[in-house]
Amino acid sequence: MLPDIKTILYATDLSGNAAYAARYAVYLAAKTGAKIHVLHVAERLPPDAMDTLEDYLDKNGNREQFLKSRLENSKKLLKTRFENFWNSLDENERHLKKHVASLHVVESSPAESIIELVEKTGADLIVMGTHQKGPVQALLGSISRRVLNMAKVPTLVVPIGDR
Repeated sequence: MLPDIKTILYATDLSGNAAYAARYAVYLAAKTGAKIHVLHVAERLPPDAMDTLEDYLDKNGNREQFLKSRLENSKKLLKTRFENFWNSLDENERHLKKHVASLHVVESSPAESIIELVEKTGADLIVMGTHQKGPVQALLGSISRRVLNMAKVPTLVVPIGDR
């Protein structure tokens, strides 16, 4: 019996090339009738950066307000990127927007947040992009590897290049 894909979790880092992986999520949703849950994880700041930020905010502002505005800005960027994505499709493909069930932005650990939302939504498939090899590969590649090691559902890791 063939697998029944009803729910896809598409994880995005909001990079300029992330729309390439989104195309795979939308294509698979169109072919299977699945709904898509979109997730962006704003990584927690490292402790030394947080210490510096707290020193600055103690003197100049409110820490909670800064963190809240950071997530709000990520939500706005996610919505803008998705609107641009839909506008980049042929007009006869834009109806596929109906497959997107939700947009999520959280501040946490990326791999753990992806797995948590898979469990919460009952996702049957994870779609995420990875980057070309380069200085950032060590960090972003490690997220893909961690998701692959932790996931109990199939995971499609889309290499993102100049497409």
